[in-house]
Parts: sequence; C-alpha cells; structure tokens
Amino acid sequence: MKKILFIISAFITLSGQAQTFPVGHMSVNFKDAGRSGGYTISGGIAMTGTGRTIGTEIYYPATTAGNNTAVAAGQFPIVVFGHGFAMTWDSYDNVYNRLAALGYIVLLPRTESGIFPTPVHADFGLDLRSLVNQGMALNSTSTPSALATFNGKVLQKAAIGGHSMGAGCSFLAAASNNTATCIFNFAAATSNNTPNSIASASMVTVPTLVISGEKDSVADSLVQNDHYNATGSSVKFHAIIKNVTHCDFGNGTSNTCNIGQASCSGAGCNATLFAKYMTYVEPFLANQLKSDCNEGNRFMDSINTVSPNRVGRKITGTIACATTGIEEFTTFNHLSVFPNPTQGNITISYISETSTPVLFELVDITGRLILKTTGTSEVASPVKKEINMEQIHQGSYILYISQGNMKSSHKIIKF
Repeated sequence: MKKILFIISAFITLSGQAQTFPVGHMSVNFKDAGRSGGYTISGGIAMTGTGRTIGTEIYYPATTAGNNTAVAAGQFPIVVFGHGFAMTWDSYDNVYNRLAALGYIVLLPRTESGIFPTPVHADFGLDLRSLVNQGMALNSTSTPSALATFNGKVLQKAAIGGHSMGAGCSFLAAASNNTATCIFNFAAATSNNTPNSIASASMVTVPTLVISGEKDSVADSLVQNDHYNATGSSVKFHAIIKNVTHCDFGNGTSNTCNIGQASCSGAGCNATLFAKYMTYVEPFLANQLKSDCNEGNRFMDSINTVSPNRVGRKITGTIACATTGIEEFTTFNHLSVFPNPTQGNITISYISETSTPVLFELVDITGRLILKTTGTSEVASPVKKEINMEQIHQGSYILYISQGNMKSSHKIIKF
C-alpha cells in the first residue's frame, strides 16, 4: 500500500485574523444593581434597572464607521479597558481603535475619572468586573433596541486591561474571577484599597501580560515586577519596552498624565512606541480570545527572542501550541476539512486507497472525547463526511481521522 506523508499543522490560524473592520461607536449607561454612584453619559443609551451607572464608551467592528452603526458579520470577543488616574477614555484612541479594527468589542468605563473626589479604586475594579459580564450579555440583549445589533455577535471570551490606575484595577477585577479569559495591562499603579492590586494579583489565575516602560518614573518596572511576581497564574509574562515613559501608553495627549511624566512629543514618536508594545498585546489577545494558536507561537517567539525594542522580560509558562506540526502517515488523498473555523457543521472530504472504515473522533483541549462517528470508504472515489457541531460549545478541538493504524489530526475552531 502506498503511504503518503502528510505534515499537518496542528493548529489552523483563525480565518480573517488579519482582516480589519470599520470602527463603530456607541455610548451606553449600564446599570450595576446593588451599588450606587457612578457616571452617566449625556445622550448615552439608557439601560433599565437601578443601581450604579457605569457610563461606557463601546468601540466595535462595524459594517460602516460611525456612531450606532451595525456590528459587522461574525463573532467578536470582549475587551474591557480601564483608564488611568484623572484621564479620559479618549486618551487611548490608538488602543481601542486598533483593537476594534482587529475584531474586538472594546468597552471603556468613564467612571472614577476625576481628581476630586479622589477615585475609588475598589469601585473602579468592580466596574471593570461588571462590564465583562454586561459586555458578553450583549449577545442576547435587545432592550433598548439599539443593542440588538450585538445579538449573536459576541464571542463569549473576555479580557480585562488598562493603564496606570486602570491597570492596577484590572487585578482587582480579575481576582477570583472565573468569567475573564485573560488580563493585560500597561504600567499598573498600585491601587489604594485593601486588598490592593498586588495582593489581589495572588488571586488572579488567568493568563496575564504585564507591560512596562523602561523610562517610566511613575509606576516603574519594579512596581510591575511586584504585580507580576504576586500574580497567581501559572502563565504570565512581563515585557519592559525600551524608551517608553508612563504616559506613552496611550495617545500622549493627556495633560494630566503629562504633569506626572511627559510623553514623547509628536505623532510619529507615539506611533513608533505604540507599535513596540502592541507587538506583544495583539498576538496575546488573538491567542487567548480567538483561540489562534499560531498567534500564541508568534507571541512566544517575540518574547523569547532578543529584541532591540525590549530591555527586559520575565516568562512563566507558555501560550505556544503544544505541537506546532504533526508528521503522520495516512491512506487519504485530497484530504480537507472545511469550513474552519465553523459555526455549525464541518465537512471532511477525502479519497481513500483502501475500503477500511474511517473513524472520526472529536476531543476538546483536555483530551475529553466529545463525539465519535464512522465513515465509509470507496477506493479511489471521493467521499464526504459531515459532522454536526451546532450543539458543541465554542472553543478549540482536535479532530482525529483514523483508518486502520493510520491517523491524522486537525485543529477545529467552533465560534
């Protein structure tokens, strides 16, 4: 029997990862029952209910750019991002516009943004935490009617991030939080509540990316190391970006931030530094929120490789694919699995060199068998096998295709 060697990538990049979208914008006044205070956006969409008002700016992949435009086709994960002390959400337009264009729904709370009264970090952490749940609930929220555009469009994964105060509060929001998928933050300032952000980091168990600036004199790399070292996750990273100051995490236009430490001058300078730290953020989020294993490998390559843009780094664990390639013998010709990623069914098309029955086994990333079925073979004739995945949860799976003692493996993404 002729044996054909297939070198099969174990993980398939999410289709459309490089695609960019027009950016839509919506202002929503969310409610968090049982709490008080907050901030209300004038003219923002009012949610029903009582409690603390969390006025939130949402930027998202849209069919056309603009306010209250329709969400683009597809499903997109949530990113909640907290601002720095006495700063506003629009100081980070470089960050949220980039992430929204890459296919993330970005929620930016406007609470705790003043100087007087002093922002309450504990409240801001709870706001970030609440928005993770409320952002993912947009998948089925249809009241008010403007929110119906998000229905069926929200992938049920979420990251919590932020800068300075918001970064410190991301640890508060993620502590003992089973809803968040990962956290990332820029120049985390130690929060002023008890337990503070460093103590709360010990209760963070999701993958964590800490970014700090070499020239930060407000929340320097030693402070970031304190957060990194305390973080309870078995997968965590700290990258120190060359020539970056505290206020370079953002668009550099915040006068209140620049009082503490001036940012670089000029749009060109800001764009250069922005590219340096987003080199780590983009593949990290693509891996964690979109199950893109190739992006996980790219992230690990970036953080493991000596870079002129980085002056230090710490690494615990990995987000790389456990197997980047599998060499296997199989008796199939013209083997293909499509569509992948999928929202429902997948079809396996092949031509076999033997009439031995074919076994199909789908397992999750823990190795648990999800389904098992067989297919027929007709020697030298095209065969198609359809597998229904509509009732299977979103996530990453391995499809094993076996015939006799031959086996091939394919990464399947359900979204």
